[in-house]
Amino acid sequence: MVGADNPNPLDELKSLDEQIDSIANLADLKPIFFRLDEIGKQYPGDFDVQLAAADIKQHLVNRGKQLKSAASVPEASASAPPPLSPDLEPPGAPAPPPPLPQGAPTTPRTPVRPPSQPSSQPAWPPLNWKRALWVGALAGAGIAIIAIVLLVNLARKRNVVDITLSGGVPVEIVSVPPGAAVRINGEQKCTSNCNLRMAPGNYQVTAFLDGYEPAASGVTVATGQPASVNLTLEPQAQSVRILTDLDQGKVVFDDGPPADLQEGQFILDKVPPGAHTVKVTGKTGDASFSFEIANAKAPAVTGTVTTHNLVAVLVSSLGNQARVVTNSGPTKLALNGQPQGDAGPAGLDLKNFLPGVDEIVVGEGKDQRNMKESFGPAPTLTAFLKSDLNIGTLIVSTGEDDVRVFLNDKEYPRKTKRGQLRVRTIGNVAVRVAKDGFQTEPAQTAEVKKGSEVRLEFKLKALPQVAGLQIRGGTPGAEVLIDNKSVGAVAGDGNFNYNTVEPGDRAIEIRREQYTPKKLQRTFRAGQTVVLSGGDAILAAAVVNGTIRLARAPAEASVSYRRADENQAHEVRGNQVELPAGNYIFTARAPGFADRSERVQVAGGETRTLEFALARERPVVTAPKAGGIDDFEDPGAWKKDGDLFVHKGGGFVPYKLPANGVFTFTVELLKGGSVFRGGRIRWCVNYTDSKNYALYELDRKNFWAKVVEKGETFERGRTQHDLEKQKSFTIQLEVTPQHIVHKLLNGDQWIVLDTWAEPGRNFSEGKFGFLIRGNDEIGISDFKFQPK
Repeated sequence: MVGADNPNPLDELKSLDEQIDSIANLADLKPIFFRLDEIGKQYPGDFDVQLAAADIKQHLVNRGKQLKSAASVPEASASAPPPLSPDLEPPGAPAPPPPLPQGAPTTPRTPVRPPSQPSSQPAWPPLNWKRALWVGALAGAGIAIIAIVLLVNLARKRNVVDITLSGGVPVEIVSVPPGAAVRINGEQKCTSNCNLRMAPGNYQVTAFLDGYEPAASGVTVATGQPASVNLTLEPQAQSVRILTDLDQGKVVFDDGPPADLQEGQFILDKVPPGAHTVKVTGKTGDASFSFEIANAKAPAVTGTVTTHNLVAVLVSSLGNQARVVTNSGPTKLALNGQPQGDAGPAGLDLKNFLPGVDEIVVGEGKDQRNMKESFGPAPTLTAFLKSDLNIGTLIVSTGEDDVRVFLNDKEYPRKTKRGQLRVRTIGNVAVRVAKDGFQTEPAQTAEVKKGSEVRLEFKLKALPQVAGLQIRGGTPGAEVLIDNKSVGAVAGDGNFNYNTVEPGDRAIEIRREQYTPKKLQRTFRAGQTVVLSGGDAILAAAVVNGTIRLARAPAEASVSYRRADENQAHEVRGNQVELPAGNYIFTARAPGFADRSERVQVAGGETRTLEFALARERPVVTAPKAGGIDDFEDPGAWKKDGDLFVHKGGGFVPYKLPANGVFTFTVELLKGGSVFRGGRIRWCVNYTDSKNYALYELDRKNFWAKVVEKGETFERGRTQHDLEKQKSFTIQLEVTPQHIVHKLLNGDQWIVLDTWAEPGRNFSEGKFGFLIRGNDEIGISDFKFQPK
């Protein structure tokens, strides 16, 4: 839209370019011309912007000639065309293209408007803007030639990705579906499908399209080897939000069981495509509406929005597009203070809508209702239901979950969820928030009026989680230990810095050979630094040392020592060592021999000899090492979250150790299924490929044993376990070549769920692993594998 506040000038230029071919009136090209000039002046040093603006100006000129030619067709039959006016085309301009067909269809668009002018300005002289348009086009062409030369040279110097006229390696970028904005190493480059020429190197290619999740892929561009990148974009999950000022109520979705409103709101995630209905009932009113979901499209409200004692405002949004439907009308509507027109049951498209926090106001006077809510880029249907009660809504936005909220110094019974909390209230209110691990933010005040929504934003900042230690004027070369763990040495200038100390009471030791060690106790607080200087940092020279001589058998044995009151060991690199007086423990080690340790009292000026004759070790037969979470083929894909290791999607997630032994684990389904079907936890045994394996599934009621052979699935049996109140389940799975046995822990007893034995089948062949489909997420804990 002309003059829109777009943070990316290339996106706005693309939008302007798309509008040109849909304009059927020559005068409507004028505001686009002025906006192109404004953008060019705002970004004088951006070669991409200057090139794109010049190209679009040429497109504008061509469209102007088409419209002028089409308009002159009726006059051509009556008389010869008049001489070309210098106001319409520059001297030497090429012949105009053939006229547009009469009645050619054009895509309806929101009319573009020129930048607002003061009322005191005189009207523009006729046709002057056209002269400026031609002059600007010629100037733009000149700028384009200069910019291309500079841009190619700049690309050669910086070795960056760019679209060039010649040179570079051809790279084809294809997305399914096409039309996605393509970024290379974070920089906007083209719209798919497109062909680029790129300098050799490694690149990250990402595609963005409204209604789809971004898709990314790496590509290596090599000289003389054309490359291609194929990206498949998955539709974004669609949501429905019901936001009311009702204290209690029920929601029925598609004739399902009634669900309670939580603090006046109800949110449905991952709503499947198709037609749906919603009915909301409260003590004082009710509402019902229907809508349809389609992949990568904004939800469409269908039929009539019916209410009783409620005002309904439905907002269907996708990216920077939004449409408002109300239960009655026409009624005035404004978006972020800008009038939009009259809203009603037929619906109204919003102008200048952008993802983020938007304020929508409907009605006037005592019937006015305002809604201030955050809208994301994904397809979402938001239903605001407002009563006529003397109540309003306070929205406390923190960007964090589980934040405590205090209203007038009284803690609210619920914490934030999805980054915010909606509170029914009226009048003046003082609000503050708190969460462990975050800085305390100043309180804010607000006045909540009847039928209004007031939003308070709190930007929470995480507190530092570590402390620091500094030594100033210390003994150069001295070793520094915290809680008997070495953390470095004092530099030659006497300074030392260590910035990752765990908060709490810590023991600090500073030591160096031939110096008397120093031990200190200090308290470390998160975000603060403990500084040691003066007498706390300087070590005094030690008294006369004692000497320890070593005799080793075998000769290659290594010997180390440590003070009796410390854990840090030091290797002896010769056959003797001088040490300050004190108690020491010496240890000798050699491959194939048993370790041996000796405790020694070292006295100043004394020389002692230690003989280490090591005995050979007897071979020890050890049991097979137990496996854990790190023995999955891609352990990094499991993310630690509290006591759980979490994995999202990925299909078959294999375990790399041979599956001959006992697997024990506790598993929980974190995300999966939908409001229509419960999710299942799945794992496989005897997995040889994607068409042949043993499949096991578990939900809150049942356990299924299945086998997949040549791509066909057969159910072997189903067992009802009656543990539906549990969120997590502890499974024991014994795999041998002869059988597979599954057990489920119920209290302190193991219940056998399934035993499978089949002559001629080796059950330990193939892989064990979890099967995590789509966007499902599971969490596991206490995972252990004991080989046999």
